[in-house]
Amino acid sequence: MPPLAGMLPLFDAAAVRDADARAVAAGTPGEVLMETAGLRAARVIAGAFPAGSAVTVLVGPGNNGGDGMVVARHLAEAGWDVRVQAPGARAPESPDGALMTARAADAGIAIHDVDLNALRAGGRVVVDALLGTGTRGAPRGMVAEAVVALRASGAPVAALDVPTGVDADTGEAPGPAVRACLTVTFAEEKAGLRIAPGRELSGEVVVADIGIPRDLRPEPCAWRATRGVIGAIPSRDPAADKYRAGAVLAVAGAPGMSGAARLCTRAALRAGAGLVVACVPEAVRAEVAMGTPEVMVVGVPTGSGVSPRSLDAVMHQASRAGAVVVGPGLGRDPGSAPLVRALLAALELPVVLDADGLWHLGDDLGALRGRPGPTVITPHAGEAARLLGRTREQVTASRLQAARDLCGRSDAVALLKGPGTLVCAPGALPVVIDEGSAVLATAGSGDVLSGVLAALLARGLPPADAAICGAALHARAGEIAGLGEGTIASDIVEALPRARMEVAA
Repeated sequence: MPPLAGMLPLFDAAAVRDADARAVAAGTPGEVLMETAGLRAARVIAGAFPAGSAVTVLVGPGNNGGDGMVVARHLAEAGWDVRVQAPGARAPESPDGALMTARAADAGIAIHDVDLNALRAGGRVVVDALLGTGTRGAPRGMVAEAVVALRASGAPVAALDVPTGVDADTGEAPGPAVRACLTVTFAEEKAGLRIAPGRELSGEVVVADIGIPRDLRPEPCAWRATRGVIGAIPSRDPAADKYRAGAVLAVAGAPGMSGAARLCTRAALRAGAGLVVACVPEAVRAEVAMGTPEVMVVGVPTGSGVSPRSLDAVMHQASRAGAVVVGPGLGRDPGSAPLVRALLAALELPVVLDADGLWHLGDDLGALRGRPGPTVITPHAGEAARLLGRTREQVTASRLQAARDLCGRSDAVALLKGPGTLVCAPGALPVVIDEGSAVLATAGSGDVLSGVLAALLARGLPPADAAICGAALHARAGEIAGLGEGTIASDIVEALPRARMEVAA
């Protein structure tokens, strides 16, 4: 069962292959599974493109190529102009793949060598059946050349099981990779189809049931959180006062960055917190107070930013809070680092550590181990790179591994922002957030998310659940704000109640 309603399972390739093998051992012939896979993929492809289209089916030497031969045969029978090409005209060599090649030959379908010039020219639908889920690493040789030519053509591509060049388990694409507009994946949805960069390379994903008995279904390796998880946010108790509804303390703001504190605190209120207090440098107290009159603003003694001199005042305010968010617009003055570390060591409350709060950790994720309360960290790729001692490009290329390492080194719930936001919690399977779009890539969006997470923690949600539900709520609010690329963080804040009510309805 999923941890929360609205979550769907994701699987790794080895588990699905094992289920396939157990189905064969239980009496379902492998050729029947392959025939079913190819037939159902052909039906999906035929429904996605104009009837009778011209199609080039690129096949490899393994079972993925065998699936491609079945697709080619069924599309030809439906009246499509079908060409089959393979690197070196090499036919699929697995036993079931060879059988499907023979059936295609009986139907008059021959295999030709890859024509790179014809691929570059485009003009035909392409079915990618080159490399399947068992392949690791970058494509090589003629396969790599075919992928490069295909990418240059801009031709519409339907991939079978997983786009060639994409790791089915992690979404990594270490070399040239097919960019599909449609991926028909077999039996179960593979995790790599939902984790960037595989997420963007897979296009629309359709899962084709190939006849593996349900009692042989494998264990998931991750979860996909749909907007349905927003419904797991508990409704406010009708008898609750503002403290029981959730009190949030935000340690935020610095000269020139008061807007981050304003966005964070307003988002916490819009996400359902009953009370929000902002501890900010005295120099920006008036600016923050003007943002949202419902937020209580406390000026604390500082140097050029919040500092150890602020500790007593912050701890006093924390005594009536249910969760604390540290970091939005806090500034990078070195004098603030001791306060951040002192707060993390002293607070028994759940803490959301974001933005400049993460900056003051440097690469010392171990400082979060053994905290007296739970922690949720919310880095984007650049912040994750600094925390892990990697480049931004390395984090972007291996997002799942980065999220796992953030969690493992800190013992915190790690929410790695970006396309297909990832949530990793100690002892739990990774979760990829299905909602979200490029409209979230706007200044202040992360501050909004921090406020949302703090509100949910203050309501009593467990840290991992708060991260999952909060990320989905934030992403959905960005989508329904309805202003496209002109969406700004304030729009996301104001759309939060609508996003919540949408699911509640």
